[in-house]
Amino acid sequence: MLLALAREAIESSLGLVSTEVYDSIKKSTSPFYQEKRGLFVTLKKRDGENSSSLRGCIGNLVGFSSLAESVASLAGEAAFHDPRFTPVRLEEMPSLVIEISALTRPKPISSYEQIRIGIDGVILSKGQNRAVFLPQVASEQGWNTEEMLEHLSMKAGLSPSAWRDNRCALEVFQAEVFSEEEP
Repeated sequence: MLLALAREAIESSLGLVSTEVYDSIKKSTSPFYQEKRGLFVTLKKRDGENSSSLRGCIGNLVGFSSLAESVASLAGEAAFHDPRFTPVRLEEMPSLVIEISALTRPKPISSYEQIRIGIDGVILSKGQNRAVFLPQVASEQGWNTEEMLEHLSMKAGLSPSAWRDNRCALEVFQAEVFSEEEP
């Protein structure tokens, strides 16, 4: 239902007005839809039979509103306001794959050796610089822990080795990942 809600939110912004999924979720008595959790909506564009490329990704590490409200809002943000990409166009919709990651609360760790690739998402912070990778990013890229931390450091605007600095803080979280595409 959350995946259908994300697609509905994007399509309605493109002029295909429907609130069927949203209305259904509003009527639901399931407490799941009311949870406040960190959430990311990722859009991928199918490039071929077995490959896809990132098309947008926006999220919050902490939940500010219900999952249903967050999914609808962040789907629109990922589709139209990710500064790395041009806004999604209607003709792209059939090739887009939506993925939702509902996060656990981040927890500080004392050593990078505690990171479990493919299980833990990682937040790296040093001063005002901060960056995050969802749990699936390192696995999808084929990175080991150190490679992932180098890329995360660069994403934060730091040198690749910044993660080794003892002033750098690391936090981990996990995610329930829902995708329109089977893994």
